[in-house]
Amino acid sequence: MDDKIIDKAIIGIVLLVVLFKLYAVLLPEAQTAGSELNESGVPLGSLFTGDGAIFVIIMASLIVLVVRSFKAKK
Repeated sequence: MDDKIIDKAIIGIVLLVVLFKLYAVLLPEAQTAGSELNESGVPLGSLFTGDGAIFVIIMASLIVLVVRSFKAKK
């Protein structure tokens, strides 16, 4: 029984590290692309800037995902 818990914990930690690493690599590039999109004059382009609503939603969903993954299951 204890081995299953340890295996799940290790897998969870590894997946969390991979998720944050992927997020750290992709986010700056996506923010730069969003800023360029906004500068081009696209309607609603301000949603995709670095401090726009899209990235706030992405960050909030990442936090919710992490909390749900470590939440005790009944």
